[in-house]
Amino acid sequence: MSVLYPRLLGDAARELHRQYQHAPIAELQERHSLRHPSAVFAATGGRRVTAEELQRLRDDILVVAARAGFPDESRRQDRMTFDVEVAQLLHQRCGLVAAEASVRPMWAFLALVLLPDVSYWRYPRPPGDRVLGTDITRHVWGRLWWRAHLLALPQVHERYRLLETFGEAAFDQMYARRKSIGGSRALVRAIADVWPAVDRGRISERAMLIDVLKRLSRWGAVVDFESLDDDELRRQVLEAVTESAVLLGAQAQDAGPRHRRA
Repeated sequence: MSVLYPRLLGDAARELHRQYQHAPIAELQERHSLRHPSAVFAATGGRRVTAEELQRLRDDILVVAARAGFPDESRRQDRMTFDVEVAQLLHQRCGLVAAEASVRPMWAFLALVLLPDVSYWRYPRPPGDRVLGTDITRHVWGRLWWRAHLLALPQVHERYRLLETFGEAAFDQMYARRKSIGGSRALVRAIADVWPAVDRGRISERAMLIDVLKRLSRWGAVVDFESLDDDELRRQVLEAVTESAVLLGAQAQDAGPRHRRA
């Protein structure tokens, strides 16, 4: 049974974002709340989250944020560590099933009501999709839950060890391809598991990943990745990586002499 969270609907969410976008963090620390008069719950589908659970979630996220420098400015590495720790925390604590985690107004409530200070600290003066929930792949909290959900391993031991494989930009490349790549947890986990051992040479990670994902997307038209066992799935991913490395390496070699002659 899923835990149901309050949902902050469009007009109310947009008004709060308008008020908060340029507000100092100290002010936002005073504006957080466990409820909002415009928030609603789903009528069915689970049990409602309690005020105590919401407070505990906020407290725990604040502890992680403080380690990353909150409420002051933080370093890029600290923000990356914060994302990994909070992704695991949200996935473990929220009690969500995927259907409830797909509800965008729920994430708007967390960003704008429960955690406005941390939300606007993590993304100062953010565009609306970072807090409104219009695009979960961009949402300050929603993207982290889904990152953990797709990468969490079935076994309890080191369940979240793959979370650190990719940063936000790289993971977005997979999740943006929800129909061909991001919709398969097994395939996403296989890519993340194989990736640290990939020898890219002088090829950038972004270029390599995009080419591998395009290749796997094409193969997905004739290969049912979900039906493959772990070893065969890894073999498929390694084959895609190998072909991409050969192609991109050859392109880089061809481009080199022309650049020097120019």
